[in-house]
Amino acid sequence: MDIFFNPRGIAVVGATPNPLKGGNAILKNILLGFSGGIFPVNPKYGQIEGLTCYPTVSSIPDPVDLAVVFVPAPLAPAAVEDCVGKGVRGIMIESGGFAEAGPEGERLQKALSDIAARTGIRLWGPNCMGLVDVVHRHIFSFMDPRALEQEEFIPGTVSLVVQSGMLSAIFLIDIMSNATMGVSKVASLGNKVDVNECDILEYFLDDPDTEAIGLYLESFSDGRRFLDLCRRSEKPIVVLKGGRSRQGAEAARSHTASLAGNQRIVAGALAQVGVTEARDFKQMMDLCRCFALTKPDRGGAGRVAILTLSGGAGIVATDFVAEQGLTMATLSASTRSSLAELFPKWMPVTNPVDLWPAVERQVGADVDVFSLSLELLLGDPEVDAVFLHVFISNSRSRINPAELAARIRISGKPVIAWIIGRRDDTYAFQREALVHGIPVFTEISRAAECLGAVLGERYRPEPVIAESKDDRTLPAYLEKHIRSASGPLDEHISKAVLRSCGIPVVPEEVAADAAHAEAVSAALGYPVVMKGLLPGGVHKTELDIVRLGIPNGRAARETFGSLMEKMEGRGRVLVQKQLPGKVELILGLLRDPQFGPCVMFGLGGVMAELFEDAVFAVAPLTHREALKLIGRIRGQKMLDGFRGSPPVNREEIARILMTLGEIGLGQPRIREIDINPLIVGEEGAAAADATIILE
Repeated sequence: MDIFFNPRGIAVVGATPNPLKGGNAILKNILLGFSGGIFPVNPKYGQIEGLTCYPTVSSIPDPVDLAVVFVPAPLAPAAVEDCVGKGVRGIMIESGGFAEAGPEGERLQKALSDIAARTGIRLWGPNCMGLVDVVHRHIFSFMDPRALEQEEFIPGTVSLVVQSGMLSAIFLIDIMSNATMGVSKVASLGNKVDVNECDILEYFLDDPDTEAIGLYLESFSDGRRFLDLCRRSEKPIVVLKGGRSRQGAEAARSHTASLAGNQRIVAGALAQVGVTEARDFKQMMDLCRCFALTKPDRGGAGRVAILTLSGGAGIVATDFVAEQGLTMATLSASTRSSLAELFPKWMPVTNPVDLWPAVERQVGADVDVFSLSLELLLGDPEVDAVFLHVFISNSRSRINPAELAARIRISGKPVIAWIIGRRDDTYAFQREALVHGIPVFTEISRAAECLGAVLGERYRPEPVIAESKDDRTLPAYLEKHIRSASGPLDEHISKAVLRSCGIPVVPEEVAADAAHAEAVSAALGYPVVMKGLLPGGVHKTELDIVRLGIPNGRAARETFGSLMEKMEGRGRVLVQKQLPGKVELILGLLRDPQFGPCVMFGLGGVMAELFEDAVFAVAPLTHREALKLIGRIRGQKMLDGFRGSPPVNREEIARILMTLGEIGLGQPRIREIDINPLIVGEEGAAAADATIILE
């Protein structure tokens, strides 16, 4: 990938002297900072921007590592073939009109893909804005050169991967004009015909100029590779996933020909590997900035101290801190004693620390109350982070960011600031604070969200990669069903497969006739449940072929007869022990086109569809990941013991979830598994109903 970031020579295919066209913008931008060979390519011109213009890439006499192509889509395949003939190793195709534009564009994009597969050349794009490397001033993009001339680049350590083309340019312009954060690199990928987010992410993980990574994606080219990269990353990663709603997914498909996928699976997969998910563009940049400026550490408990000049602001900030699941620090006796010396006697020292009475008391004294208080809080072993409030109304209230930064560096603890006051002064403070590595926000809520994310990143355990046990073998008669059948297996066969893999199921037997049904019921012990088994009959309740609470032998014989009549002799009758458990859960397996086998967990029975309280993770799962998955549903009270019911055995449920993942990896013909409900009682857990669907 280094050929895209550090080429020796660049050809601009489609260069033009017309300042209103992208081919001219690309050339001018490259001239701003690239020191290698620059070669315009267009058969119509002999010279552009003072450079010799060549009719083809193959006619350039000097080495060319990278070609930036900006020609109409129908001309792109021929341009790529010309580059192949020259020995160019990488091509950025920034023009549009490919898969996002309809069938003809899809055909042209397929032609590009075929060339890449045949020749091994790497293709970036099409339909993208290319690359901007702020640190090295490499601007391989058609973004408006006038915007770059009007605004100032602030080099930093945040690198962004943006699937959208125009969005990457607007990101940069917004960042530059508002001085919100320093940037290392911005990569716009477009339709991802070859180079994809995994390739760029892998490059950024090893890039010494990158310390935090943000990605806006509409699809995942290789979900499992992406997760593997995130899992081994020592750098914080933030993802904003477009296409979370049905309408958003449709928009993504027309935008970059992307399949957005199941958003709940995406959210579960990202959480599983420690990636922070952003809900919008501003939050993505906020989080990246804070992760880059506050270095992760694996200790502590996320206790926050608030340093403010307003009691009201402290109260509001406390509310937002609590919303993030953080705790307010209990200041040590030593810190309280030292702060008390600054305050009037009538003012108690609490957290939030309201400094205004201390400031009033120290007027005229040679004491920097603000800096001294911050130093005390940062030195307190009971404090893990400080939420700093900066009030700017006049020159007297000015605080020196350089001095603050020096104190923060000594402590090694994260400090995030909220600023309020005169517009010009707050902007100047933000800009200076950014240079010194202090993240500053103009909204309390945004600052608190970032503090929560930083502490979540800071204190999350090291990820452990699960070992796949994909050698699940089944008895011969079950293997026969798996190999020969398709679509849904009936409940009894489905549960036989699960039982053979170690997943507990309810005691049951298929009845041959009414007398057999009575005998089976007596053996299982009343009450029992009877169900009709029909080919393809997954939703038995809707088909009215489920009978609960059958109390005795007479009822068993009658129920058998009524079910057979209901099914018109086409099905069989399954007799089950009716379990007394109070908690019903849903567990499942499905194959996601982006991430492969995934497991699902949630509240089951009628609540499964009523509340849709279900979460997902990608197989295989570690024991810790399975327990975390269980802890992510909203209905934790149901699991912890509700209205007299005992708490569920989370260890057993975690084992079942891990087993489902192993089945998915070891049995590729199994497309879905649905256990609903898994009944949990004092005697353990058992699948009362289950369906396996085959490819």
